Amino acid sequence: MSGVITLIKDDHAKLESVFKKLESAEPDQIRDLLEQVTEMLVPHSKAEEEVVYPAIKATVPDEGEDVDDGLEEHHHVESTLAQLRSSEPDAPGVDGLIAAMIGEVRHHVEEEEQQILPAFAKAASNQQLSELGEQFTAAKERALADLRR
Repeated sequence: MSGVITLIKDDHAKLESVFKKLESAEPDQIRDLLEQVTEMLVPHSKAEEEVVYPAIKATVPDEGEDVDDGLEEHHHVESTLAQLRSSEPDAPGVDGLIAAMIGEVRHHVEEEEQQILPAFAKAASNQQLSELGEQFTAAKERALADLRR
């Protein structure tokens, strides 16, 4: 099992590939791509909130404020995603909302990958990172099952 940081970065890379498609999508492709984003992003966020963020705050207290900011970003992006999914793909403003959501997620990913995760990697043991990887994967699977219900 990969360590939690590798798993998080892999998710970020997969999400970025869907974002690239979404940025150049025709209106008839948008719904399916937003569904893919939802099924990737929401379970990822829930698993970070349930498993990873508490561990980071306990291991690297100095990152607590950044983790709290990340939590707020998750909630804002999920709200924007819900708004997009309930809109017609060719409605006025949808393209701007998609661009704003993608920009917010990219900013969030950059903060995680440049600041929070390196600090956590330095402070955590390999065993802790590995165990968190297993818990993160299980939490994502539960969140995806909940989402699909």
